[in-house]
Amino acid sequence: MHKTIGWIAQWPKIVWALVLQLLAIGALALIVKGLSFVISPPYPDWALVLGQATIAALLSWRLPYWWRWIQFIIPLGLYAALLLNVSPLLALVSFVLLWLVFRNSVVNRVPLYLTNQITRQALKELVSDRTDVLFIDLGCGMGHNVVYMNGLTNVTQSVGVETAWLPYWWAKFQSLLSGGQVFRQNIDSVDLSQYNLIYAFLSPEPMAQLWRKVQAEMSPNALFVSNSFAIPDVIPDAIWQLADKRQTELFVYKKDSPSESNQELSHA
Repeated sequence: MHKTIGWIAQWPKIVWALVLQLLAIGALALIVKGLSFVISPPYPDWALVLGQATIAALLSWRLPYWWRWIQFIIPLGLYAALLLNVSPLLALVSFVLLWLVFRNSVVNRVPLYLTNQITRQALKELVSDRTDVLFIDLGCGMGHNVVYMNGLTNVTQSVGVETAWLPYWWAKFQSLLSGGQVFRQNIDSVDLSQYNLIYAFLSPEPMAQLWRKVQAEMSPNALFVSNSFAIPDVIPDAIWQLADKRQTELFVYKKDSPSESNQELSHA
């Protein structure tokens, strides 16, 4: 029983969103049934759609706040598409494009986050006193970091890996034009021992597992930099607060960065 509950709790948020939409339809049906004893049907279509959107948003209170807006907008968007006679083919094409870009949000629960120029400049400053920098971007998105780091004089190799198809194709195209290397490769299959600057902008979901991989493979003089998402229960060697609009934080780790539990034991 506990294993079943744990498995359900690990569903991707998009699956939860679909389940909650179905529950919202069921709840709306019960409300309509009860309302029929007070106000005779039929009821306006727009009112029913608005009711489902509201119920779905309310049921999504445990999801991140932007999902509540998504849950609210989806029924309204479908209703508007029916009113406007939007071709089902357009919906299919839109779905395929979204899947090609955001598939990792469903498969690995890692959305497509793009690194800004201020962060790239911080990466440059971070290794300004190093020579022979071997850089890898884990989940390189559109490949901008790979191209940028490849252009630095002290960077010997700049590599990115990406599995979402459209970002990968764009990153590959960018690297062919401007330098660097991009591979369609899962992070788990990358040998991190080849690199001394490892960068990731992922999500909270994979950080604990990724840290185990970093500890097992990263060379002693290498740095692991995580954009925005700290490794749980591990104390970073440095935290860089950047002066961009979103107040980006870079968490910098070395191979021997201590866990919070180990530090507590050392002070005991």
